[in-house]
Amino acid sequence: MYEYVEGEAMYPHITTPNTRFQPHKYVITVLTDDSTASELEAKGISQVRDRSGQPKFEKPAFSFSRKVEVAGRINEAPKLIDSDGNPMDVALGNGSKVKVKIKPYSNDYGTFAELIAVKVVELVEYAEQSADNEEF
Repeated sequence: MYEYVEGEAMYPHITTPNTRFQPHKYVITVLTDDSTASELEAKGISQVRDRSGQPKFEKPAFSFSRKVEVAGRINEAPKLIDSDGNPMDVALGNGSKVKVKIKPYSNDYGTFAELIAVKVVELVEYAEQSADNEEF
């Protein structure tokens, strides 16, 4: 059964996976409201926390992902669509307003949610920082 979570995107890797860590994953962190956070936590899905166990963001935040490869099979990237349902091929930036389609599942390590699709409600395009703004 699918669930939907609305909020603000942080560190999205939707069309291309995050390859910085193993296993490589398509991933998005969604900052959401308190009532949505309560619903997700009631289902066993945990908020994103820092190393000391405290919430990592000022707003409730949840991370959803999909592994690139599972048991030797390559997963497709999650669908990325605009508010009219048209496919998009753009790098999302932090602060984009999104509605995320997830599929919760449980295993021996807890309850998680696989990232299925992302609907962009309000796009903030990703822009790399220019070298001119780097501090020494």
